[in-house]
Amino acid sequence: MSIVKFELTENHLKLIRNLRFRMDETNNITCSDTLSPFGGDNLYDDMDLILNGKPDDFDPMILPEGLSDKTTENFANLYGELPMALEIVLGLNTFELGWYKRKWHDRSGWKKVIK
Repeated sequence: MSIVKFELTENHLKLIRNLRFRMDETNNITCSDTLSPFGGDNLYDDMDLILNGKPDDFDPMILPEGLSDKTTENFANLYGELPMALEIVLGLNTFELGWYKRKWHDRSGWKKVIK
């Protein structure tokens, strides 16, 4: 039997809190109508702002420098984990950080791992 393990982190919760949804003309719920589900025009810039805040020398008239390849890779992994984080938060009605597990075939069977 395969077990899926997942660590729900503060970064997952920060991103979940900033997801933007809307209802379209056919009453389907989708992410925001911007390029990023966090409301901006760039996914990774939005994630950087949510997770790290505005820099002290922030100037909206100056384009930010690009993110490093390592940061972009970390953000891509974190973004890819959001569906699993949402399964835990919504399925268990909890925002408790820590490790969770479920059987591979049971998407709604998440349980908190007690260490």
